[in-house]
This record gives sequence, structure tokens and C-alpha cells, in this order.
Amino acid sequence: MFVRVLERPLVILAFVCHSFAPRPVSGQAAATNAEVGGGNATAQAVPRGVIPANWLPPDVDQNIPPVEPSAACALDDVLEKAGQRIKELVSNVDRFTATESLVHERINKSGIASAPQTLKFDYLVSIEEIRPGILNVEEYRSSRSSAADFLDGVASRGLPAMVLVFHPYHIVNFDVICEGLGQWKGTPAWQIHFRQRSDRPNTIRAYKIGSSGPSYPVAMKGRAWIAADSYQILTMETNLIAPLPKIRLREDRTVIEYGPVQFQKDKVEMWLPQSADVYYDFLGRRSHRRHSFSNYLLFSVADKQHISAPKIKDESSSDQPQK
Repeated sequence: MFVRVLERPLVILAFVCHSFAPRPVSGQAAATNAEVGGGNATAQAVPRGVIPANWLPPDVDQNIPPVEPSAACALDDVLEKAGQRIKELVSNVDRFTATESLVHERINKSGIASAPQTLKFDYLVSIEEIRPGILNVEEYRSSRSSAADFLDGVASRGLPAMVLVFHPYHIVNFDVICEGLGQWKGTPAWQIHFRQRSDRPNTIRAYKIGSSGPSYPVAMKGRAWIAADSYQILTMETNLIAPLPKIRLREDRTVIEYGPVQFQKDKVEMWLPQSADVYYDFLGRRSHRRHSFSNYLLFSVADKQHISAPKIKDESSSDQPQK
């Protein structure tokens, strides 16, 4: 069982990745390298060769957000109902289009971001179960900007497939803990921690260098907030479990927020990515990307015979590193 993007294991850059002086990330403040006291800020010493971490959001294991102490969590029930929502997405949605806006910032050795650069794409994603146990996710982009390729020569892919962690085909590959009933922007939500199991296949995330180069699976851990009433995924945060020295991958952190998108007919509502902040330190490049999605148009499985083949560029033709 695996997820594919254009006939390959799912490829996501630090990514599936996003200046700043340190700024809040998904409601949490990024760690800083300054201590404030008596009205003065004192910079902490940073060892030579070490990049300050103030450009990164906190590791998911750094702090556990507060939960209601009296609320009992039935983990199996939460996973079953959240998995059902993901199955509905796969069964109801054949493909969707959107406008993708990308803000890219390079991070220097002092942890300071460059002036942001922006790109805009017409974006199309197709999702289908090609046979039992095999989910196929295909992704296309057509640049509206003069720069046709991703900045830094690194392409971010697979964002819509990240939520498939909670599909019944894939959740079995993770150790999962319910931390309790928390809040996400005022909405009660079950707080779920997940971590790739070392004895199970890694089917969700990989880095690939060039269109014909090898893929390097990336083991990840993360936290999701699942709405207590609807069991929709509200947000996900992910981190590397460990660096991959072989490809000089030191950091990969992602924060994805989801929101409702409604079919024009049948009044069916699906939850899809609204934004994603992606942070990576890969091949000596440190970058932050913010992907924002708007103007969604969804096509149901029933509409499939009426949809022509996409005319958007297949980004798999690029030889740039992918994640």
C-alpha cells in the first residue's frame, strides 16, 4: 500500500515548506535566540557553524499544547471517524483545481530571511484509488510567473496527500497517541500525535533528486488537530524524526491548515489545504515557503467523464530536486 505521485512514491520537499524576524507559526511562537530582561535584549552565543533555530517553528515534541484534563479520548473511535472523512475525500473527489500563491524566503547563516519572492500557479490535483490498497495522487502546475520553476531549484509536491496519513491504509504505519481534547482557533479538537514506525513501510514522504534519481524516504512525526464534532482534520504539523546526512537533509518542518470547500452541486463539503508553511534545510539551502490556495473548483467522481485531460504542465518533467 502506498501513495504515488505521477508513478512515484509521494514526493514532498521540506515542503510540503515558508520573513521574517521570528514570528508566530500556527498560533505558536517560533523559538528565538534572545532573552529579554530589564528592557534589554541579550543575544545568546551561537556555536560556530550552527544556524540559529529562530527561523523554524518548534519541534512537535518540544511542547505538548494544553488539553482538557477531564475529557476522555477514545483513540480508536477518533481514528475510525477521521479515517472515514479521508475515505470520503478519495471516493467523492476525482480532481480539483485552485490558484496557488507561493511566497519564498531564503534563510542566511544568521537565521535571517531574505526579501520574499512570490510565484503564482494554476494548480490541479487528481485523487483516485486505482485498486484496493493503492491510492494515486497526481499533481500539475502551470506557472503564472516569469520564473517557471520553483526557486532554489527545489519543487514542493504532495501537499494534498499529507492528510492521507489518516487513511486506514496508512495510519497502521504510525504509532499514534491521543493527547486529549484541545482547542484549535476556538474549536474543540482531539489532539493526535503520530510517529512513523520503524518496523512499517514509509509510504507518505520522500525526497527525490532529479526526475530519474533515487527516492529517499523521510520518516516523520507530527501532531494533528481533529474536530471533535465533525472529525475533519483542522491542521497538521510535521517534523523529521532524524536528519538524512546522505542527502544533506537537516530540517523538514511543515504546518498545514485545512478548511471547507463546497461542491457547486450536491452541497457536498470537503476539507482541503488553505495554507501550508514549509521549512527546510536541504543541500545547504535553508528556506521557508508559504503556499496559499484559493479559487477552488472541485469535480466529483460522477463528473469524471465530463473532464478533459489537464492542459497544465506536468511538473514531473523537471530535473530539479523534489520533496
